[in-house]
Amino acid sequence: MTGRLNNLHDLFEHELKDIYDAENRLIDALKQQAAESTDPEIRAAFQEHLEETKGQRARLEEVFEAFGKEPNRGQGCAGIQGLLEEHKEFTREKPSPEIMDIFNLGAAQKVERYEITAYEGLIQLATVLELDDAVDLLQQNLEEEEATLEKVKALGEMEARYESVPGREA
Repeated sequence: MTGRLNNLHDLFEHELKDIYDAENRLIDALKQQAAESTDPEIRAAFQEHLEETKGQRARLEEVFEAFGKEPNRGQGCAGIQGLLEEHKEFTREKPSPEIMDIFNLGAAQKVERYEITAYEGLIQLATVLELDDAVDLLQQNLEEEEATLEKVKALGEMEARYESVPGREA
């Protein structure tokens, strides 16, 4: 790419690089979140999503190949970088393990919503560009992200999770 976005192919490549960077950054973040988790269900959810994310990255590499481009880590995903920085700042506050678990569930929801939106946009572009192989691969990633969001929301909605956390009473 010449550094200029002049057509839909350029935009598709830009957005593909953006989500590729996001998935790479999230692999490291999910490892960290799993390690931080004291709740076995939350830890297992982060570990499961870590493995899914590796598969999503591999699918993105297939999309690059089908599109005739090389995956490139040169372009950073500012959206995910911001969410990861938010996590880093929060951990500086030295939250209790229970609060960290709850924070991580909320952070995961933010990330999943970002990824869902990114994949929806990529699918739309790939459809217009008639990149059918890419649409199929991106759709698989989107469906996994949507399922993960539902799992994370369900974990966060478990009333018992909040029973031992100070400050629950109004």
